[in-house]
Formats: sequence, structure tokens, C-alpha cells
Amino acid sequence: WEKTFQRLVAYKATHKNTMVPQEYKEDSKLGRWVKTQRQLFENNKLLEERLDKLDSIGFVWKVDDTKWQKTFQRLVAYKGIHKNTMVPTQYDEDPSLGLWVSNQRQHFKKNELSKERLDQLHSIGFVW
Repeated sequence: WEKTFQRLVAYKATHKNTMVPQEYKEDSKLGRWVKTQRQLFENNKLLEERLDKLDSIGFVWKVDDTKWQKTFQRLVAYKGIHKNTMVPTQYDEDPSLGLWVSNQRQHFKKNELSKERLDQLHSIGFVW
């Protein structure tokens, strides 16, 4: 475990995050190991000392939350420039942002947004 943890530390030094792709070509075992740590954490089976070590390097436990937050920050930047959150679906400067905004509206209509995400979107005046 410790040797692989050190490989993760090296990965973070290079990539500035701990979000190792599961099929990471340079170290395929590292990506699978990271996924396993997340699964152990989800099932409350990760030893506390290991959890603490992973926390100490800023380990990302919930990748989807991190990706959502990063895209939300891109929306905040968009609003800073355009003074609204009406990102066109075909937005050439950031093609995936328009789709993400559209998806948030769909999740809202289906009542699939968490309160935290809903609050964040409301806080910037998101237009539904």
C-alpha cells in the first residue's frame, strides 16, 4: 500500500491532483488502486490511518463532485464576462459548458439536483 501511495504522491506532484484515470497508461495499476481506495472508503472499509494519509495529500474521494465544481467555476467565469448564465448549447469557446448548463436544467426539471448544487446555482442567479 505504501509504495503505491508514494506513486500517487509523485502523480500529484506532476499533475497537481489525485484524479488518476482508471486506465492511466503510464501506471495502469495506480489508476485501479485509486479506484479501489475510493470503493473501500465508500464501504467504510478503508483503515483510518490510510484515510488520513490520503486526506493529507488532498485525495479526491468523489470525482463527480470535483468535476461538477470545476465546471460550475467555469460557469461563474462565463457569468463574469457575459453577465448571465445563458450559455448557448453550441458555445465555441467552451463547447462542453453549454451542454453542462443544459444538463443542469434537465436535472432540475427531474428533481435530480442535490440541495447543495441547487443552492450554488441559485447563488449566481442561474436561469432555469
